[in-house]
Amino acid sequence: MADWLVELLTDKPVAFMLEVGPSGYRTRDELDEIVCAQILVLADEVLMLRRSRAFLEQLALADYSTDGLTLDRWFFDDHFEDCTDGYLFTRDARLVADACVAWFRDEWGAESTDDLGCDYRFPDELPGQP
Repeated sequence: MADWLVELLTDKPVAFMLEVGPSGYRTRDELDEIVCAQILVLADEVLMLRRSRAFLEQLALADYSTDGLTLDRWFFDDHFEDCTDGYLFTRDARLVADACVAWFRDEWGAESTDDLGCDYRFPDELPGQP
């Protein structure tokens, strides 16, 4: 799974988002507590990894710039209302992938990768824009 995640995250455009969690969940009301991971591609090949024990909302960032971000440090200061376990900014796709694998293996106890689901979205493009 880690290798698949690293490959999936390679050469993705800014605003690409990947979410991983229990297979088949769709809304915050379906499960009381779940392990969710959300990976968002920012500018300058920086990835933002968010982890939660609740359904993660899709972010509507005003800017994907990485100016002033501290890389490779785990933040758990509740910056995002729905992010109960923290977030990380990094250029290291392997770190992101290994963290996700460990979370689902060790803390959610998924018996098989069949228990996991994922969803990904590419950024929307306005018509007529290069």
